Amino acid sequence: MAKPSTSSNAIWWIKNPKAEHEKKLKGLRKNSLGSAFCLDMRDLLKNISLQGYNKLLSPDLTFGERSCKIVLIRRVGFDFYKNIFQTRLIWLLLHTVTAVSLVVVLSLTWEQFVAQSFVTNLKDPLYPVENVPFPAVSICTNNRISRKAAIKYAEELQLSSPITRPVEYYLERLNYLREFYVHVGAVIDSEDFVSFQTFLDVFGTWQNETFFDTRRIMKMLTPSCQDYVLKCTLANVDVPCQSAFQETLTMYGPCCTFNTENKLKKRNFKNRLASPELGLTVVLNSSHSDYFSPILNTNGYIVLIHNADDYATVSSSNTLEMFPGQGEDTYLQIYARVVDTDDSLKSFSPFGRRCYFEYEMQISAHEQATNASGYVYTFPNCITRCRIRSIIALCRCLPFQFPLQLVENLDGVVYCTLSHLPCINQYMFKWRNVMTERHLIQGLEREIEEALYCPQCLPSCNDVQYRVSMSSLPIDNYLASLKLDENNQTQFSEDISVLRVYFGDPNAQYYIRLLNNAWFEIFSTIGNIMSIFVGFCMVAIFEILFFFTKYIYQGCNRIVEQNIIDRNAKKLEEKKLYICP
Repeated sequence: MAKPSTSSNAIWWIKNPKAEHEKKLKGLRKNSLGSAFCLDMRDLLKNISLQGYNKLLSPDLTFGERSCKIVLIRRVGFDFYKNIFQTRLIWLLLHTVTAVSLVVVLSLTWEQFVAQSFVTNLKDPLYPVENVPFPAVSICTNNRISRKAAIKYAEELQLSSPITRPVEYYLERLNYLREFYVHVGAVIDSEDFVSFQTFLDVFGTWQNETFFDTRRIMKMLTPSCQDYVLKCTLANVDVPCQSAFQETLTMYGPCCTFNTENKLKKRNFKNRLASPELGLTVVLNSSHSDYFSPILNTNGYIVLIHNADDYATVSSSNTLEMFPGQGEDTYLQIYARVVDTDDSLKSFSPFGRRCYFEYEMQISAHEQATNASGYVYTFPNCITRCRIRSIIALCRCLPFQFPLQLVENLDGVVYCTLSHLPCINQYMFKWRNVMTERHLIQGLEREIEEALYCPQCLPSCNDVQYRVSMSSLPIDNYLASLKLDENNQTQFSEDISVLRVYFGDPNAQYYIRLLNNAWFEIFSTIGNIMSIFVGFCMVAIFEILFFFTKYIYQGCNRIVEQNIIDRNAKKLEEKKLYICP
């Protein structure tokens, strides 16, 4: 008796026995996807546009060669197939070495493209100089302490002191203050500094001051701009010196600065300032009658050329320092170079392109809150800001020469006094040597470790760089050009110096930073290399893409068909027909 659970295999139960039999035979003869891939890969290597890949296959055998195969095997044994195998091996090794060499050369080429991705080219050698901002000019006297102001302050200290001492005693002690500007090198006992500073902390402060205000005292002792700058001429037109020059802080303390607010950034053709007569002309007082504490061993004064938005200090770069002589007619010729950056580089990171665009130089809300006035980001200001941070961290004070706009946090910050000088002199080497990148150089390991490290500081992508050339003439020529009054006297005495600042060329050089290699240059270079090694062409790309696309499509189609068969089989399993007796 048949079991009810068994299904029938009787011939009468098959709907179309012949078709079912053919279907089974066809399924047995059906090639797998792997074998079809190998056959098509063979055809691809035989017919591909690349050179030499058809050599990897054995020679095609004709009908006559097939009929003689047995005879060849009997006569030469396996030599025939051995030669074919050796030929294939040689071509396989050749293509392997070629492929490895191609990968190595392409990698080196790509590294070169990445390393030299940016280039600076000369865009316009005749850029109009009237479109270039005129730099700020800071004039500092070599005598940093006025004798009149020192005597007046010494008398005030004499009156406030409980011990009666002559004025000369305090004048001798006030000469210590020049150590704030430069370390002269004289061996002075630090105890003298501390004792005199202790006296100033008690008797040299005002009633509303908690600490000794070094900046107020040094500004009071510095020669005023009104006494030093006598006459100002701009574009052959007399201008009031009080409005043209303002007292600002520099690396040499308070100095007389022209164009502090960058008022001469936009000018016209008539106001190019490109000649000695049409530039800036300043008459300075060169008398030594008020000398008390010169800081440089030179008979002259100091001129700093810098951008109007920068704090004037040589150690932060982009500031040019000149030393004209006293009693001379000095000519300072300025040559500008404008550096711009193409907008296509905005897609790169600032540290990748090594510069900041204007929208990337905005300071944070915290920095805005901690600054009373605006802070303009420039590379020199960033370096100065980094230096101030280090000075406050190491010596717990702020030198009076630095502006408060560059201080991140003013809470608890005091101005450096004479008691802080040993600490400042100890780290002076560190603050004068700044690094934005560290590269290990043999023999300079100590200097690298001791230098100030400011990796966050990058230059501006749109910047102006200046170069200065100085020449001088005797002052007699200028004195001879002055008009005589009714008493046959000139406006100035012989104790004057003349400074002329102007653009030495009516044109500036305009540079632009852009991508070194465009996409089509990279594409052509890589195409040439691949053509040399493997005979690469565009037709081969489409052949390879068509080949792999075909089998990707067939593989996906096989998966879909197999899923459909599995679902149908599952449904058929659920609906089996049982034959009952």
